[in-house]
Amino acid sequence: MDRKQLASLVSAVMNAPLITLLTFIPLILRYGRGDTLKLFAVTGFFGCFLPIGIVVAMLKKGVISDFYATNRRERFIPFLATITSYVMGAVALIIVNAPPPITALMACYLVNGIVLLVITFKWKISVHASGVTSPVTALVYLLGTRMLPLFMLFLPVAWARLELKAHDKKQITAGALLSTVLTWLQMAFYVNYLFI
Repeated sequence: MDRKQLASLVSAVMNAPLITLLTFIPLILRYGRGDTLKLFAVTGFFGCFLPIGIVVAMLKKGVISDFYATNRRERFIPFLATITSYVMGAVALIIVNAPPPITALMACYLVNGIVLLVITFKWKISVHASGVTSPVTALVYLLGTRMLPLFMLFLPVAWARLELKAHDKKQITAGALLSTVLTWLQMAFYVNYLFI
């Protein structure tokens, strides 16, 4: 396997929807209150499977030219579809009376998605970098500093996106830092004031 193939593999494995799926697992196990299967179903469907399904459908119909919508001008519709999925996911979690930390994480994905969408109109910020640092930030906020080593996952993702020339260092750094700050602030607001 050469460097490009390895970078492609890292990009696929560390894709935002897959990270989303994995991030909800410890939160559901910690806060699920016996509704584990229902919460897995809601978060898995709206946070991972529906967004991936939509992107695959767009790829097959030629709406986007590759799975990651590498062309910035092709990103609006996939972003909008994913944000819509997060909206439905947040509403569904409220309807099933999900624990506040779980609803808060879905709301973070929604707001971060909107912010990244707005930025994407002018600049190709890294969704991969955001897709790693945002959920790790949420885990650190909710589960404590023992989750801090998970930030190391950012390093192979950054390397892969640079190796594939999908982003430059500024785009990757901005995606990571912006999502970290946004997620921390949102978690503090949602858990303490909104979803209580």
